[in-house]
Amino acid sequence: MNFKIFFTLSIIFFAFIDKAYTLSKNEDLPIKNFDAVIVGSGPLGSTYARKLIEAGYKVAMVEVGESELNPPGLHLLNAYRRQVDPSTFDIKSQTIHFNQNPDQDPQLNLPSAAATYVVGGMGTHWGCVTPRLLGNERFSNLVPDDEMDKLYEEAETYLHTLQDPYNNTMLQTSVLKALKMRYDEEKSPRALPVAVRYEKGDNPDDMPFYFWTGSYDILRKENFENKNFVLIEQHLAQILQPKINNTSIIDGLIIKDLFKRSQNEILIKAKVFIICAGAVNTPQLLYNSMIKNSNWDIEIPALGKNLCDQTMVNCQIVLSKEIVEKMLEDPAWSEDVKKHKETYPNDPIPIPFGVPGPQFSIPYTDKRPWYCEVFRGSGDTYYINNRVTLGFNCYGAPQNSEELNNRVEFSKQNKDIYGMPQPTFYVRTSKKDAENYHKMFSDMTQTAFSMGGFLPGSEPTFLPPGYSLHMTGTVRMGTSKETSVVDTNLCVHGFRNLYLGTNGVIPTAITANPILTSVALAIKSANNIIKKLKGAFDF
Repeated sequence: MNFKIFFTLSIIFFAFIDKAYTLSKNEDLPIKNFDAVIVGSGPLGSTYARKLIEAGYKVAMVEVGESELNPPGLHLLNAYRRQVDPSTFDIKSQTIHFNQNPDQDPQLNLPSAAATYVVGGMGTHWGCVTPRLLGNERFSNLVPDDEMDKLYEEAETYLHTLQDPYNNTMLQTSVLKALKMRYDEEKSPRALPVAVRYEKGDNPDDMPFYFWTGSYDILRKENFENKNFVLIEQHLAQILQPKINNTSIIDGLIIKDLFKRSQNEILIKAKVFIICAGAVNTPQLLYNSMIKNSNWDIEIPALGKNLCDQTMVNCQIVLSKEIVEKMLEDPAWSEDVKKHKETYPNDPIPIPFGVPGPQFSIPYTDKRPWYCEVFRGSGDTYYINNRVTLGFNCYGAPQNSEELNNRVEFSKQNKDIYGMPQPTFYVRTSKKDAENYHKMFSDMTQTAFSMGGFLPGSEPTFLPPGYSLHMTGTVRMGTSKETSVVDTNLCVHGFRNLYLGTNGVIPTAITANPILTSVALAIKSANNIIKKLKGAFDF
């Protein structure tokens, strides 16, 4: 999602953490023997950590980035200056785009792909959109729908998802009514599930209270401060080491200390290792472990394959005069409009400042294989106020990635900025997928135009490949090690204590935001790990 467009105003006060169990350059590990080591501090790593800590286990979390906020891992939109001035919210400062690669064919590249290196991972800047997968996007052959629905319910509590956070507010009600006029019941727009806690102010012009869910909120304060948890920040996970006499068991993880110029290496041992480093960096760590460790003798033939990258189109509109006038004349809002006019008699747009922006989805259907989000536009461009602008993002999924052998590979010679194997993308679009994307483009354009006129400079456009940051499939779930990397509990085929938590495990091409599905699968995976640690299964 476009996070600047998705911006809303609020004031948040952050409580200061009394004690954070982090490893600094002058400390040794406060815990020596871990039950689980988690690589990555984003929403998925935090989900695993929460489940395991609450079950009484000792957990280390390794993160290559540093803490940006206190407490670490809060959503950056909750910072006061970013709430009152959207221009200060720039996720580029938190992400690293893959640097120049001499092997990369620009025609096959994902130029907007990026990885987040900060405590909290993508949980510091994501759009907080949490839809469930529908129709053919589900993988009912691997996780039955009834089981998946229960996992979704638990994941929604972790993420603090509200199905309609802005229910019965001025713009939400009025814009939804106008949108529904374009679609039949099957394609009916609906409220967008969002991971946010929202409260209206006492007066229509008061700033509402928004609190966007970040990784810290998923993990929870009591778990972050638990004596059984340690956050090891600014350390790079480099190599997973299998046991010498039993290579199906990972025995340790070598991490590099980025605090020190000598970049000392530390070996961490645990019973379980969980890699939650994203759809590209997760297979990168596995690949680096394979080529750097002579004891690694288990092949992973599907590693990096079956890459699915959503194609994204975007536009912004100014709401039509007819829609705005109907809204302002609606008796339901007359009192709020009257109060606003009395307080701000010179405001040419008598929509109270405290009215939240609308949030809708036009869901995927098997007959209409794309997904659309509608939200408040960025506005304040060409003297257009964002109270009367709408943004549209539509996402299409590739159905022919496997046939085209879309994938990410890793180089033995070229290195990224951290000295890890350089990723190279090989991504093509089939003719059939291209036709669907153009249908999606046309549908979005017609829907947007039915609601108003295009904002100058924000006319409908295809965004660069990789822009959605919703990459899936690179370590996908399945039953065969030839065509998948992990089983239905997200344990790597051939290993007994190596698990992967990333959007990359999702086995189907999807159009919706993947994070709710990935958190749900992480919960299922964590439950399996806990059973193993309790001795219900052998490692």
